[in-house]
Amino acid sequence: MSDLIFEFLKYFGMLILLTLGTLVICGLAVRLCAKAFSKLMGSPSGAIFDVTSIIGTPVHELGHAMMCPLFGHRIEGMCLWSPKAENGVYGYVNHSYNRKNIWQKFGNLFIGVGPIFSGMLVMVLMLWICFPNQWNDYLARTAELTLGGNNFKEMLESIFALFLDLPDAFHTDALRAILGLVVILPISLHISLSPQDIKGSLGAIPFYLLLLLAFGITTFAIGVEAMMVSALWIFNLRLLSLFCVVIAFSLIWVVIGLIIRGVKTLISCF
Repeated sequence: MSDLIFEFLKYFGMLILLTLGTLVICGLAVRLCAKAFSKLMGSPSGAIFDVTSIIGTPVHELGHAMMCPLFGHRIEGMCLWSPKAENGVYGYVNHSYNRKNIWQKFGNLFIGVGPIFSGMLVMVLMLWICFPNQWNDYLARTAELTLGGNNFKEMLESIFALFLDLPDAFHTDALRAILGLVVILPISLHISLSPQDIKGSLGAIPFYLLLLLAFGITTFAIGVEAMMVSALWIFNLRLLSLFCVVIAFSLIWVVIGLIIRGVKTLISCF
């Protein structure tokens, strides 16, 4: 009996990791990148956040807004961008819902993390439009990874290859490539979840766990847990291949911050 319980707990842990885990990892990673950039740059980072918010904030807020109707939430008020940020808040989406409705309460989880999906969607769209050859090559490589069941290291190598190929687009159509970066880079800086976003999602966690527990018990009882884990793993590889691109662009800001910090340090030495 104890072995059976242990096996189920291991399976339930995998379900959590392969559903909510991927979202949490991506959300935390891009938030850490934004905070690292801000710390490296110091006070000048405020002006950069102000400028990039013109593109990044509307995409962020639309991520919240597009999830509201899916879960029956009513949008009470929305600001896609404000030129004068208060406490770092450039926009907002105020929504209401029936607190007795489990589905609507559960929706808070996806409304909170909505900017990850909207940001990823626009970034992928811009990569497809502005860097078509490089993006198609990346999709082909990651499709092979998914089918072949290869490891995470090879996925990172595919992302590295994508970034090495991006400069080629400037030789064929520089204007289109510049447009792509002008849109993608601000989004990668503002896709990070705010404390309010995280707080709004936390209330839905118990309902998520209950639903996942019911799903886990059902699939475990009929003996299809291995098939479920395999299917979710394949899905996560595909999703992770997109999330990793988002994180990679967020890391560019960290690299920029490191370079500028290094230059300032060198100048101060003379």
